[in-house]
Amino acid sequence: MGQPAALALKTKSMINFFRKIRKQLSNDNKPFKYMRYAIGEIVLVVIGILIALQINNWNEQNTIQENIKAQVSSLISDLKMDKRSFAQVRGYHAFRVHSVLYLMKQYGSANDLVIFPEAGEIPVLNETGLFGGPVPETYDKDFVVRSFSWLLRYIAMTARINTMEEFKNTGLLAHFKNHELKTRILDYYDAVAFAFDGDDRDTNPTEMLKKTFIARGFAYSEAAVLDQPIEILLSEPAIRAILINIIDESAYRANMSSGMMEQLEQLIQDLEKENQKR
Repeated sequence: MGQPAALALKTKSMINFFRKIRKQLSNDNKPFKYMRYAIGEIVLVVIGILIALQINNWNEQNTIQENIKAQVSSLISDLKMDKRSFAQVRGYHAFRVHSVLYLMKQYGSANDLVIFPEAGEIPVLNETGLFGGPVPETYDKDFVVRSFSWLLRYIAMTARINTMEEFKNTGLLAHFKNHELKTRILDYYDAVAFAFDGDDRDTNPTEMLKKTFIARGFAYSEAAVLDQPIEILLSEPAIRAILINIIDESAYRANMSSGMMEQLEQLIQDLEKENQKR
């Protein structure tokens, strides 16, 4: 028997119990019979209303918790997809960093590179990623072509926010009782917006590199057909400066992606544990 049915049965039993007492009191003293009867009816009505309100409140709370559980399940799915996206973004940016370092090394200008400390460490290259192997030790035209190909393309990172927006707009987030976990969820979305906002703007280094290529008379695919693409392209001061900016930007994005993946792993685990309690 469910809790609402049990409460209804108890309510009915209590009403019957009070009615018996009321009748006994009414029969003991005839002059006060109707007064006692009226008072008894009032008491029974009040008790019935209070119990009904309690049952209704229990039902509402149960519905809210079930809706929160469903919302958290959807949120977990979004965060898992975000985690996979961060893995792709990290691999992409790590390849870009190593591509520029390789091009600079082949051009003989890698020793004087200055990288902002805020960008973090040079990310480790995933050798099963965009190139499918380690960075070549010597000149490799295929790697050069692949490098310029990905230096001229951009992968933006945007967190999936639809579920979170629904969570907030329905008012269910306000009923989420684990305040520490709720704060971590909100902090995650704020961190993504802060670190990756503007990835698709025209002012990011990738878009600037495209525009510079065009301004210098090179098409996007020009690196693939030039005999000496490194010497021709890196001899342009503007192109070399933009490539250095790409190192800073991509190192920062790659390191941030790694941090976000670790944060999401723990957040997902804690949300799953929280949902198991409901």
